[in-house]
Amino acid sequence: MKARESLFKYSKIYDHKGSEELFIDAMIESIEHHRLNCEFYNKLLDKRNFSSDRIKFIEDLFDIPPIPAHFFKYHKILSIDESKIEVHATSSGTLGQKSQIFLDKSSLELGTKMIIKSMRYHKLVSIIPTNYLLLGYEPRPGNEMGNVKVLHGMMRFAPAKERAYALRWTGDSYNIDCFGIISALKRFEKQRLPVRILGFPSYLYMMLKMLKSLNIKPLRLNKKSVILTGGGWKKYNDSKISKLELYKMVEELLGIKAENCRDFFSAVEHSVAYPECKNHHMHVPIWSRVVIRDVKTLEPLGYDRPGFLNFISPLVSSMPISSIIMGDMAVLRDGKNCGCGVTTPYFEILGRAGISKSKTCAITATELMGGEHYE
Repeated sequence: MKARESLFKYSKIYDHKGSEELFIDAMIESIEHHRLNCEFYNKLLDKRNFSSDRIKFIEDLFDIPPIPAHFFKYHKILSIDESKIEVHATSSGTLGQKSQIFLDKSSLELGTKMIIKSMRYHKLVSIIPTNYLLLGYEPRPGNEMGNVKVLHGMMRFAPAKERAYALRWTGDSYNIDCFGIISALKRFEKQRLPVRILGFPSYLYMMLKMLKSLNIKPLRLNKKSVILTGGGWKKYNDSKISKLELYKMVEELLGIKAENCRDFFSAVEHSVAYPECKNHHMHVPIWSRVVIRDVKTLEPLGYDRPGFLNFISPLVSSMPISSIIMGDMAVLRDGKNCGCGVTTPYFEILGRAGISKSKTCAITATELMGGEHYE
């Protein structure tokens, strides 16, 4: 898959125009790879009368049959032999069944190149020893959750002096270690080294509220400290506050400026990472395209119209997730209006798509194939 490799070697990570031909060629390679190596995907393309020969322009990619992310909560679909699986990752499962995602060596290697380029572009790589507060799960044997792997991967970009975990394993479940969090923050303040706080924004908010409710004196962490959040608010969506409110609390209680707070969108079902720019917008890099689809017709929508979030990317070769619809509602914005210097479109997450009580979120292969039975 030479075009895919060339795309991920391309140096300008937000140059859609210059890399457009490479992206189209890489997507054609991806579609053909999955069609030839995955019986299910071949049948899906046939059922939808889709052929990669139709792909001439970026807009033609919008016709690739998208697969709902929920599908991978109930089906294991591979485009490689199982012996070539390098990593097995699962979603957090906070809303029920977990997605099961399997990655091969080439997908991991290209994904690593991608995140390194993103972190360098956004100036989030440091050689200074750093203390980490991880607002996520303490690793333990048997924990395959994708966010655990992501948090540990993110510690590669600044050498770790000390690590403290907010969610500690107590033998039969994870529990929030409130006193451990407070102790770590006070210790880090005294050490004066940069601090990186990584994890769910909901846990960051809960931590800040805890500091305030306990009348903890506002901390003044090293000015080079960084907060990197990701994974959304999950089951705490009812408590969600705006980014501006959250970052204001961070500055007030931790002494970390808003410009050093960056949220990431990432999902175990879609391996491309979307870090915020300095203006807190998630621009679309050269390795993907974002489509917002009408909730009734699934037709592509333009800017400023809410709908289902659809990602298109050739990154993963182990599973046919070249075009996947997430369980999120979102809106696409014109990047030229951002002002950060990046002009590619950016998307805003509006929340999780609702599911009625009368209909399960499980998506069967038969439904996806439009009524045709598939074992």
